[in-house]
Amino acid sequence: MTGMFLLFPALIWGPLGIYLYHIVVRFFTLLRIREKTAVSRVLSLAVTLFCVSRGWMLYGLGAVVLLHFLAFSAGMEIIWRIVQKRIHRKKVRKAWYIIYRSSAVCFILLAVIFAYGAYNMRDVRRTHYDLTVEKPAARDFRAVQISDLHMGTTMGADKLKEYCDKIKNENPDLLALTGDIFDENTTRKEMQAAARLLGGIKTKYGAYYIFGNHDYNLYTDHPYYTQKELKQTLEKEGIHVLEDSVVKAADWLTVAGRTDASMERKEIGDLLSKADRDSFILLLDHQPKGLKANQSAGADLQLSGHTHAGQIWPTGQMGSLWGITELNYGCRQDGSCHVIVSSGIGGWGYAIRTGGHSEYVAVDVHVRS
Repeated sequence: MTGMFLLFPALIWGPLGIYLYHIVVRFFTLLRIREKTAVSRVLSLAVTLFCVSRGWMLYGLGAVVLLHFLAFSAGMEIIWRIVQKRIHRKKVRKAWYIIYRSSAVCFILLAVIFAYGAYNMRDVRRTHYDLTVEKPAARDFRAVQISDLHMGTTMGADKLKEYCDKIKNENPDLLALTGDIFDENTTRKEMQAAARLLGGIKTKYGAYYIFGNHDYNLYTDHPYYTQKELKQTLEKEGIHVLEDSVVKAADWLTVAGRTDASMERKEIGDLLSKADRDSFILLLDHQPKGLKANQSAGADLQLSGHTHAGQIWPTGQMGSLWGITELNYGCRQDGSCHVIVSSGIGGWGYAIRTGGHSEYVAVDVHVRS
């Protein structure tokens, strides 16, 4: 594991680091530090190593910033080549020469993109779906889904209370908390505050929680609380925690909650084998995996999260293109089963979102008469 931790970033930052080094050398020429001198080499190497060290963790903010900068720089290389061929006026060429060597455009684009990303992360929207199903024994109902809050990263208790108050006004019949409401950086105090606020959303058929991969605190050696303590806190606030379990929320409504795909868990067929097939079966599964199998097993509606709709563009599109995610975001129908994947009400790691938007989801299910 340690070997992969060192090897994979080295494969990425080896060639990119060389390119960055040349960008830094180019920049120093504007400060009258000539290329291929000892001063230029030492300074450029020091700056490059510092930047690469900040970006070594490929999922961290440093890497995101650095990769954007290098992408913008590559674009400027193309523009500079065009300028060299097409523009002949000395003053204009000189201006472009300074812009190119200073990476000024790249820094401006970084500022604009990340300012937008900070705003976009905090601009939480209401997403609404109207679904019609053929389930004679079921009834119309409204479910509200909250996913991927990652409490403490993008909002604290005061902001969460604002959204909980909005959700109360939705008059939901059921609240689905589809994982990663917390993560390894959520403090015990933040966890308890969020559980209290979420438990305060009263519904007719209850609030149901499933664990996401970050809820297990797998990515830290020093968690603020244990999985057992998290479960006990949620249940104390009246939230049902489902771990590969099926409950009857009403005589016509079954709620099934899966253990996250990052852990050992039951096959979906085994989990739903004892579910009442005449009832409406709501499946909560943090990661949108095995969608066809879930439909075949009898799920009528699946609510998932996990993908963040690609928190940093274009990771979501790449995941869909390469088949890493079956559904990156939105709603689709597989046979008689509807699947909704939420982008989440927050984000992981840093309060920046350049892909998708933050949301809570309201779902109105109508039974065809």
